[in-house]
Amino acid sequence: MLRILSYICLFMLLFCSIESRAQSIATDNTVALIRANYLYQFASNINWPAEQKKGKFIIGVYGNDELAEVIRSKYASKPVGSQILDVAVLTEITPATNVQILFIDKVKKSDISKIVRDMKGKSTLLISNYDGALGQGLHINFKNIDGSIRYELNKDAMIAQQITPGIKIMQWATQ
Repeated sequence: MLRILSYICLFMLLFCSIESRAQSIATDNTVALIRANYLYQFASNINWPAEQKKGKFIIGVYGNDELAEVIRSKYASKPVGSQILDVAVLTEITPATNVQILFIDKVKKSDISKIVRDMKGKSTLLISNYDGALGQGLHINFKNIDGSIRYELNKDAMIAQQITPGIKIMQWATQ
């Protein structure tokens, strides 16, 4: 009987250890996973101008290598219309940067005004994750609302760049 109880205790200890490790891995990547999913949905549910529908569909990530890796592992090589999705980890943004979506992490928010100038006239969807991003000319901003990751959008700024949000993108946005 003592042996059976020992096995049960050992099993419970091992199970709890594995379960807590699995939860910590999932918790660490939850925000990146949710943002990656949104970015893929933006790519798939936005009406892009003809020049953005040629070659690969590139999501550029500036300032958040973890997010870039999650996008790459979950969505790289998946189709966006007739294009294949690719991910670029960017260390700088210049007028020559050519991506359809550019995520700028809040750690790089001091570069926003330069990035907005450099991307002016391009149909690049500009996204970030800090309060005030839309007021600086970005198109989509991730927000934490009651423990959920949501986003707000600036439809007028998107349309000015010839990017038209689809119905799903409009419905999912916060008001």
